[in-house]
Amino acid sequence: MKIICSDQIALSSTESTSDKIRRIALFPEVACNLTETWTYPDGMPQEIVFNIKKEKKLVGQAAYKSIRWFNRKASLSLFIHPKHQRQGIGTMVIQHLISHGFDHLNLHRLEAEVISYNQAAMALMKRAGFVQEGCLRQARYYNGAYADILSFGLLRQEYRGK
Repeated sequence: MKIICSDQIALSSTESTSDKIRRIALFPEVACNLTETWTYPDGMPQEIVFNIKKEKKLVGQAAYKSIRWFNRKASLSLFIHPKHQRQGIGTMVIQHLISHGFDHLNLHRLEAEVISYNQAAMALMKRAGFVQEGCLRQARYYNGAYADILSFGLLRQEYRGK
């Protein structure tokens, strides 16, 4: 498909980005304005998901989400079935995700979001060394009410300093 914008400018659809465009994208004055998903669109997963099992029974799931390999950051996600909460599983899983993320995936930053009424998750993040960095006010709607979403972050040097 081709769209004519003016006498000098035309847009045409393409299945993939040409090698010539990729070479232009490497110029520092261009690359500084591109996200890594544009620069490196193929080959690297955007999420890595792990099932959590206890005595061979599935009890939850943990993940690195929204992985940005160029910026070396990811968001952590954790869900544990209510019957298996408050048994130390979350603490152990978060500790493993942190060490694996920094030591093996070479990440620089980990992020997490916690709904403000989830006191256990907030305490877990703080115990793990995460710092509350912000608040998305009334960003979560559930059961007729709005709640804040709190954003947490942990940098590699903070992890190494523990």
